[in-house]
Amino acid sequence: MARYPTRETAYPRLSLDDTDHPLSQHPDSRMRYAYFKTIAKGGTCIISSCKDLHLMRTICYKQLRSELADDPNQQRRFIREARVTAMLQHPNTIPTYELGRSVEGHPYFTMKLVYGATLREILDSCAEAKSHNVGGHSLMKLINVLSQVGHALHYAHRHGVVHRDVKPENILIGAFDEVLLLDWGLAKVWGKDEEPKMEMHKPSILKPKDEDITLTAQSPLDATPAYMSPEQLVNHNDVDHRSDIYSLGAILYELLTLRRMVQGDTVNRVLDFVRRGRIPAPASHMGGVPVSTHLAEICMSCVAHEPGIRYQTMDHVIDHLEEWMIDPSYD
Repeated sequence: MARYPTRETAYPRLSLDDTDHPLSQHPDSRMRYAYFKTIAKGGTCIISSCKDLHLMRTICYKQLRSELADDPNQQRRFIREARVTAMLQHPNTIPTYELGRSVEGHPYFTMKLVYGATLREILDSCAEAKSHNVGGHSLMKLINVLSQVGHALHYAHRHGVVHRDVKPENILIGAFDEVLLLDWGLAKVWGKDEEPKMEMHKPSILKPKDEDITLTAQSPLDATPAYMSPEQLVNHNDVDHRSDIYSLGAILYELLTLRRMVQGDTVNRVLDFVRRGRIPAPASHMGGVPVSTHLAEICMSCVAHEPGIRYQTMDHVIDHLEEWMIDPSYD
């Protein structure tokens, strides 16, 4: 679990000692960052907080794990992530400050450090209490969080980017209720002369009788299986923006019922679920909390097994979520 520093620790009261501290005549970027504290360690990266000694502020610093830092493919993906994160300038994406290389030649990038909790932490607390009203949250507030994530994804889709790893762990709710969609490390971007293939009919992605399924060409899964679309499980490259719509629907399912749509994170468990291709509609008896009929219908339209019968664009999902937010008695 990510361990974000508190705002009081990272940002003490401003003083002239900091604001008027002289800047070197010849600033050395290699000596710019200090006082590192690890926030989180992932499969490929380490995220730390540190102090920017040029601007005298605490920021977020991301780098590859030491055992991967010299791998050219990992470096290429990491640099792509930094640039995608920087180029997607939206209120619900995190501001990126700098992309550079360390003294050892390893790439890093820095971002705004936001204080708060992930949606994973919030949902776990709600599940434990069997209530949405935990820590100042409510169902309305959580649906608003999901709507803002939808806005970030809609913006990304319009700019030719598919996230491919939308999950509660990658959604951060800040101290000022800001909502940020994090971690674009698995994002899919097309070349200038390429266009995402989007079949509007019902393509045959995965049949229940298929026993020998090649899972992502036998490569390990990078994303979390429980939130991956059926087509992403089969081939993570052969996806379009509707895969993100499925992932958002899987989060909505968990938000409504306070239980995961797919129980367990193992590949075999998820594959078995995908083979069956049947998702029970969210219902009140699942997590012991009331479930809105309207929100349940939105959810099921997001997580349809075949991409062609899901919502086809994220703005339609947003419209229907916000319809309910305007009038929760819409059911």
